[in-house]
Amino acid sequence: MLNKRPKKKPDQTVALDGNGPIYKQIERAVRGEIMSGRWPPGHRIPPEHTLLKWFSTTRATVNKALSKLTEAGLLERRRKQGTLVAQTTDSHAVIGFLDIRKEIEAKGKEYSYQVLRTTRLVAGPKTAAWPEVPPGTPILHVQAVHRGFGKAEVLEERFINLDAAPDAVHADFEAETPNIWLLARLPCTRLRHSITAETATPEQARQLQIPPHAPLLVSRRRTWADALPVTWVKLLYPGDRNEFVGEFNPLDSLP
Repeated sequence: MLNKRPKKKPDQTVALDGNGPIYKQIERAVRGEIMSGRWPPGHRIPPEHTLLKWFSTTRATVNKALSKLTEAGLLERRRKQGTLVAQTTDSHAVIGFLDIRKEIEAKGKEYSYQVLRTTRLVAGPKTAAWPEVPPGTPILHVQAVHRGFGKAEVLEERFINLDAAPDAVHADFEAETPNIWLLARLPCTRLRHSITAETATPEQARQLQIPPHAPLLVSRRRTWADALPVTWVKLLYPGDRNEFVGEFNPLDSLP
């Protein structure tokens, strides 16, 4: 059973979700601000005495939450400067994650995310592409589209392990996309990513407004929080107007 969500104080900008230990709630709340971009790299987060007042908790509890985020590389705690969002957070947070919103907005387009369908099912034949999840596990199946100026740019199909994230069934993913929602609640400790080429089905071609059987670039990703599988996602990009670019510079690793 979920706890009642605490109310914000008049000057409070971050709310807890009322679910579980306070330090975990603080950790999720701060992680959510960072992953959403509302607290960008270099941003000085509120001092501990402010967080104590907001969350009506102890210094040890706040310190524990901030220490966890510091260990994860999301925060930097500097003497006489306070606690800052790590300068490397942006690249750290999206290693293996395709930041579709950033890509669409970089083209000068207005971004939107629309959930087309959500379905509850159990792991089995329909989730065969995600073998790490035991049969019978409750799953949320999300089908969605990323748009630029209202035109479909990327199709998304996603499975979410409801044993790992039971609140996902009540989430408003159009207000906070599944990537941001999940990262704010569960740290990604392992990720497997692959890219393949496929041809569009008639339905996919219709949604993306491309010719039937046109080439697609397909990104598949599976993530874990420790040993727990969290999500499986497939992203479909029109192949004639997208590319995936990576860069490696061995000189960067030299002292």
